Amino acid sequence: MFEDNRWRRMLKPGITAIVGAGGKTTVLERLGTYGHGGHLPIMVSSIVPMDSTRVDNVEPFDVICTEDMEKGEAFCAERIAAGHVPAWFAGLDDQDRYIGLDPKVIDDIKMRHPAWYILIEGDAAGNKWLKAPLADDVPLPASCDTVIGVLNLQMLGNVISAEKIEGVETAAAIMGRPCGAVITPAMLAKLIKHPRGLFRGVRCPRILFCTGYNAVQHRMTEALLDDLEDFDLTASVLADGYRETCTIRQYIHYGNVKKKRM
Repeated sequence: MFEDNRWRRMLKPGITAIVGAGGKTTVLERLGTYGHGGHLPIMVSSIVPMDSTRVDNVEPFDVICTEDMEKGEAFCAERIAAGHVPAWFAGLDDQDRYIGLDPKVIDDIKMRHPAWYILIEGDAAGNKWLKAPLADDVPLPASCDTVIGVLNLQMLGNVISAEKIEGVETAAAIMGRPCGAVITPAMLAKLIKHPRGLFRGVRCPRILFCTGYNAVQHRMTEALLDDLEDFDLTASVLADGYRETCTIRQYIHYGNVKKKRM
């Protein structure tokens, strides 16, 4: 129950965009599942072709693929009323990935259904562990209420490489080191805090969700969080595991007292 509450603390009515790399679909699926367990009116979608996303990755949800606003809205309303979680996408591409809805459509859904909890995947990272800001990033919906930035802590101590990083040249330039350099907490913090970095410059509440917590020396994670002291975060979440095994180890809320551990 305590774990459930920590997941649910990240859920607010309106649009929650999940961005970054290294566990976005896991976070979306877990939030949808825990929100459903709390009897919240949850809807799931995306604005990009979803990364990990073969069809089975959204199996817990009731899927519709349509660009017809009236049809999609009616399906979601009916499923929510029946106590289910609808997942609305525009269609499937030739790799069996769900195609996202236009961000303006997501804004319209929120305007028409302000009580809904709309969870969207907002970044395409090509199944890499880390993502740099890219010129062709799809803009987030204009009326986002929360942005959850997913970061794989296993990049700490790893090297800057195209194998692990989407947009490796941009990432190297922002971190100020060449490809092949070992990534330090300070370098990773630079990437997160960049004006077009992990949170896209959005000023709504921002949550840093770190995966791979138990796979990294905790002193390195602490150093990263120290480097983010002056960054405007609502909370940091430290977790490990994947899909159903994804477990929150620490929920750090930033209020009047920095790094209040939950």
